[in-house]
Amino acid sequence: MGLRRKIKNFLYTRKFSKKKYLTNINKKNILITGANSGIGLALTKRLLELDNKILAIYRENSENLTNIKDKNLSIIKYDLKKINKSENFEKKIKETSVDLILNCAGVFGPSFENQQIENLDFEKFQEVLTVNSISILKILQIILNNKSSKKNLEILVNISSDAGSINLNNEGNAYVYRTSKAALNSITKNMSIDLMVKFKTIVFAIDPGNVQSGMNPGGQLKADVCANLIIDLMSTNVHLLNGKFVNLLGEELPW
Repeated sequence: MGLRRKIKNFLYTRKFSKKKYLTNINKKNILITGANSGIGLALTKRLLELDNKILAIYRENSENLTNIKDKNLSIIKYDLKKINKSENFEKKIKETSVDLILNCAGVFGPSFENQQIENLDFEKFQEVLTVNSISILKILQIILNNKSSKKNLEILVNISSDAGSINLNNEGNAYVYRTSKAALNSITKNMSIDLMVKFKTIVFAIDPGNVQSGMNPGGQLKADVCANLIIDLMSTNVHLLNGKFVNLLGEELPW
């Protein structure tokens, strides 16, 4: 790693290093998508430590979740590429209410080279759109049709990306990923209005930045640090975040 890269990494991680975390999230029923890896797994582990009950959604591989021995963890298989095949999820959700939703599921899709206009695979494009944005609407629809859940839903957080910001886009390319995250941002804003009016639910989107994950193994920020920062955001004046797109320090980003 070159000196310039090392300095950049140091400056990026330093701004989080002295952060004191507030952790006022406890004794909640929390639904986490994308829970078997990355940010979703880190949030699952940390929120269990804080005495919450977790409903963890995974797509295929549940190995990391099954290795967690905690009576407050329930794992649910639900392939978000196939959102209409939701019987298993609907059955599980009828057994409990949901206080918080952390939507961490996300895929990048084809490589950068295969996200140019000339070679877009529109079937894969639709799959990424479904996982990264449309699936949260299906999940929310199921939860709101569960009478006990819709009364209790306090916070919904969508893990987005600055790649979904139209204003910040000065590089082009990545049509599939950018479009899916821009759609998620639009859905987030829309839900923040509807759910606040109907249920006083706070909805906002977070750009987690350069976090280590299966999709980004070279990330500069550890997933557990990211999880603590997200929990801190939900613990600190969260009512001020409704309808916003923010980074991990709560600084607002342009849609």
